[in-house]
Amino acid sequence: MSALLKQGRLIIPARKEGEQVKARPCLGDKQAQFEKAGKMSLERYENAYRELAKV
Repeated sequence: MSALLKQGRLIIPARKEGEQVKARPCLGDKQAQFEKAGKMSLERYENAYRELAKV
């Protein structure tokens, strides 16, 4: 569990075809995690969001 707290980014393990995703626990402040995800998304996809806003 402590490893989940120390990782600084989202890690999505590779899956084989047909393998289902299993939930895993996530500790910490959910609101802070949500805000961080939004910030990272905006940094990464800012131009795409601007283009979508024009539609």
